[in-house]
Amino acid sequence: MNTTRWRLAIAAACLLAFSLAACSSDSKSSSDSSGSGAPAALTIQSSSFSAASVKAGTEFTIANKDGVTHTVTDDGGTFSVRVTGGGTEKLTIPKAGTYKIHCEIHASMHGTITVT
Repeated sequence: MNTTRWRLAIAAACLLAFSLAACSSDSKSSSDSSGSGAPAALTIQSSSFSAASVKAGTEFTIANKDGVTHTVTDDGGTFSVRVTGGGTEKLTIPKAGTYKIHCEIHASMHGTITVT
């Protein structure tokens, strides 16, 4: 085998090995960064809250994808959770209902958490 073909064969083998490693299965993929393995029920991204629906009394994860701290604060004063930029926090809401939320730091941020 000449040198060019040998180099191409090695490059192809390396590329194949790299591709297989990158595609390997991870049971925590699409989960939060807290290590719980559960996807975030509420995500903060681009200074906006995602829609959230959770079961009453069940702990869920809030994931802040922004680089700055936000709060998830109930308009009625039932709860307030501070989530650092890039971080996650947990929250449990014991009673069913529709909770209007806002960020205490960024007045333009509003959303809703539906608890069933």
